[in-house]
Amino acid sequence: MSRGIGETELLAGLPEAATAVAGLVTQLGDMWFVVVAVCALFVLAWRDRSLTDAPARDCVYLLALTVGAYSLTVALKHAFGLPRPPGAATATPPAWVPAVGHAAYESMVTGDGYGFPSGHALKTTAVYGAGALVLDAWDRDRRLVVAAAVSVLVAASRVVLGVHYVVDVVAGAAVGALFLAVAVRLTDQRPARALALSTALGALAVGVAGTTKSVLALSAAAVGLVVWVGSDRVRSARADVTEG
Repeated sequence: MSRGIGETELLAGLPEAATAVAGLVTQLGDMWFVVVAVCALFVLAWRDRSLTDAPARDCVYLLALTVGAYSLTVALKHAFGLPRPPGAATATPPAWVPAVGHAAYESMVTGDGYGFPSGHALKTTAVYGAGALVLDAWDRDRRLVVAAAVSVLVAASRVVLGVHYVVDVVAGAAVGALFLAVAVRLTDQRPARALALSTALGALAVGVAGTTKSVLALSAAAVGLVVWVGSDRVRSARADVTEG
């Protein structure tokens, strides 16, 4: 039984340009883009403290939530085991896309694996929302509006591409918002706590899915936790020596 509401049929007649634009927009929620964006934020914030007065702390916190959101998505997808819309894993590049770009185009506009909930919707809601809370640029209301707009655009792009049903992205956004609220409450925006939370979620994902990527996510969170706690102790020891 399909969980769609007719969106697949409604969007079937969209022009190729709409699919291409949706493929570009959806990159804002891809794992590679979010990680690169947070790393770029660290470099920019190190030079311009108006973005955040604690670049390392805030960027590690955002990376921890990124990994945690990914692990939560993997666990939920495998727990529900619901498929994507028909044809989600295949695409025919338009004539104006050169042959050398076919693989990249197909990667941008297709999706594989289970479909519920949408990982892109979950991740963008959680991570962009967290960015709106911890950063200092502009005012908080404006940051929240931008984060919400990006999340909506990414969620809509997944439906336009035909790789998710509407219910998938709505559920993903809802879970992402819940994950963010719980993370803020439990971690108090502290990287060590966020990494511990992500490690726990990584262990859950490994237990439920057992995939190579879930093992990598668990490893990244666990190693990050050890490194951050260790560096914290080194900084504390140096501060004690300086004060002494």
